[in-house]
Amino acid sequence: MTNGAFAQTATIAAGSSGTIHYNYALALAKAASEISGLDLRPKPFMSPGQGAASVDRGEVDFGVHNAIILREAYLGLEFYEGRALTNLRAVARMIPFQTTLAVPGKSEIRTIEDMKGVRFPAGFDATAFGDRLYEAILGTAGLSFDDVNVIHVNDWAGLGKAFVGGEIDVGGLVVGAPTSTRYAELVEGYRGISIRNDPEVEAQLQELFPSSRLAVVEPAEGLAGVLEPLTVLEYDYWVFTHKDVPDETVTAFLTAMSQGKDILVSASKDFRDFDPELMHQDIGVPFHPAAEAFYAGR
Repeated sequence: MTNGAFAQTATIAAGSSGTIHYNYALALAKAASEISGLDLRPKPFMSPGQGAASVDRGEVDFGVHNAIILREAYLGLEFYEGRALTNLRAVARMIPFQTTLAVPGKSEIRTIEDMKGVRFPAGFDATAFGDRLYEAILGTAGLSFDDVNVIHVNDWAGLGKAFVGGEIDVGGLVVGAPTSTRYAELVEGYRGISIRNDPEVEAQLQELFPSSRLAVVEPAEGLAGVLEPLTVLEYDYWVFTHKDVPDETVTAFLTAMSQGKDILVSASKDFRDFDPELMHQDIGVPFHPAAEAFYAGR
């Protein structure tokens, strides 16, 4: 961890090359360098959870994770029961993340209800959140893993390989992500499946995943798999840090992030919906003192 006066160099936990977390880290590093002169160096990890644990130990300065897991990690819930990462501090809401299930164009599946009995991905040894997320989406139609033919996948990359190879009938769709673009190139007619859009379903999902919500995405250029208005699960990705990272480093990072939307979008289209006015929200994780001061001064 960087200490002392203003840090010219800092680190940010990233996923392995090609993952969304790695792309997020690269974009943030570009903005930090060009606006604040902060040399923010991505450090790859096999999963964002491993990165969060490293930030908690003070080995890395910043990390990126979704609001759901960040809150659970800090509070010691679910996977983190008995091993809370209490040194983590929130820095900024980054972007909304939108996802649902998807199928090839030739599939007869039109709704989540139609997935009963299909070959469905589960397991996710490297990222336990995958099972929770996909079973929750099945649950919006009254289904569970007991109602599908479970095919084991180890991680998101394994899911993609199995989906493209025709080993499973259902894959994933992350709105606007490069992975969805690749699926559309390799799986003819690749299309997302809407989650049932009603208040009961949204309340059910929010109970499982606080800070989540339903959103309707309209077809647009660059949104592979969105062939019609699509109801998806949306939750936010956040940047976090260790409680003892110097104030100057956090302030430099926030200055770059708040002023750097054009740079962020140029580095990753995922930042198209980034809103500097929505960086400060309550997700149940305390903010770093420098972040609190930054937002109070705006």
